[in-house]
Amino acid sequence: MLPSAYFSEWFALRRVRTTLVISALLLVVLSLLHFIPQASTELATPQHTDDSLSAIKYDDGVRWSDFAYVQYVTNANYLCNSLMILDALNRSETKADRIMMYPEGWNVAEDHTADAPTESKLLAKARDVYQAKLVPIQVVSFEKGDATWKDSYTKLLAFNQTQYKRVMSLDSDAILRENMDELFMLPSSPVAMPRAYWLDQPFMSSQLVLVEPSLTEWHRVEQLMNTENPGFDMDILNTLYKDSCLVIPHRRYDLITSEFRSETHEKYLGSDEAWDGAKALEEAKFVHFSDWPVPKPWHQAPESTMKEHQPKCKERREGEEPDCRDRDIWLTLYEEFSNSRQRVCGRSYNK
Repeated sequence: MLPSAYFSEWFALRRVRTTLVISALLLVVLSLLHFIPQASTELATPQHTDDSLSAIKYDDGVRWSDFAYVQYVTNANYLCNSLMILDALNRSETKADRIMMYPEGWNVAEDHTADAPTESKLLAKARDVYQAKLVPIQVVSFEKGDATWKDSYTKLLAFNQTQYKRVMSLDSDAILRENMDELFMLPSSPVAMPRAYWLDQPFMSSQLVLVEPSLTEWHRVEQLMNTENPGFDMDILNTLYKDSCLVIPHRRYDLITSEFRSETHEKYLGSDEAWDGAKALEEAKFVHFSDWPVPKPWHQAPESTMKEHQPKCKERREGEEPDCRDRDIWLTLYEEFSNSRQRVCGRSYNK
C-alpha cells in the first residue's frame, strides 16, 4: 500500500471512531437527563411579582396550626369590623388559625345568642361561629395626634404571639375578598409588608403585616414604642423594617379605594399599562378603605359628601355615554361593606 493511501484510510477510520464515541456519549447524557426531575422554575420568578405568589404551592403536609390571621379590637366599632374579616376568612375556607385580641376588661358571653351586651355576644360569635381564639390584652394607646389611630399600637402585639411561626395582621377597615393563605409560605423574614404605593416617599404599608413572632423582635418593637416620639404603628414598622422587610406586592394584596378616584394610576400599576378598574378589583384580595375626607364606611356619610368625592365619570367620544365604571365600583364597595356589616353584626352603620 502506498503511504498516501495508508494515511488516508487511517484518518477515515479515526473520524468514524470519533463520531461513534461522540454519539455514544450523547446517548448516555440524554438517558441521564430523562431520569433527573425537572427543576421548578418558580424560584427563578422574582418574589415581588403577583405571578410568583399565586404560583406558591403547598401540600397537605403543612401544619396550618403554625399560622394565624390576627385581628385586634379596641372598641365596639372595630369589633364588628374584625368580625367581618373573620366572616370573610370563614367563607373563603382559610386553613390557618384565627386570633382576636380584645380588651381584657370585656366579658365574653357563654353563647352568642344569649341575652348579653353586644360586645360580649360578638366576642362569643367570633369564638363559636368563626373559630377564633380569643386573646385578652391591654390596649396599647398613643396619646398624640388623631384619635382614629391612638389605639393602633395594639396591632404590634402580633410580634408577641410566639405560639405561632407566622401571623398576619390585617386592618379591619377593609374588605377581604379571598383568603391569603399563600403568603404564609413566603421565604422566611421577620416582617413582610406591601409598599404604600400611594405615597411619594418610599414607605411600607402596615395595613397588612406578615410577622414571624419572636421575643427578639417584640423587644425591638416595644423598645421603640416606649421612646419619646415614636410615631404611629406604621412609623414604628418603617423605622425598624423598611430597608430589610420582604416586600409583598401591593397589587392583589393592598388596593386602596381611593385608587378608583385617582386621575392617574402609574403608582399602582407600576407601568404604562392601561387602567382597568374592574380588572384591578377582580385581582384584588384585600381592599382597604381610604378616601379622606369621606368617613370610614361604618359611618354613614352625607349623600352630598359621597357625591362630591366619588370618582368622576370620564368623557368619551361625542354621542357616547360617559364612562362611570370606576364610580360604580367605588359606590358598590361602600354598599358591600354596609351590607356585610348588617349581615354579620346586625347593623349597617355606627349609631
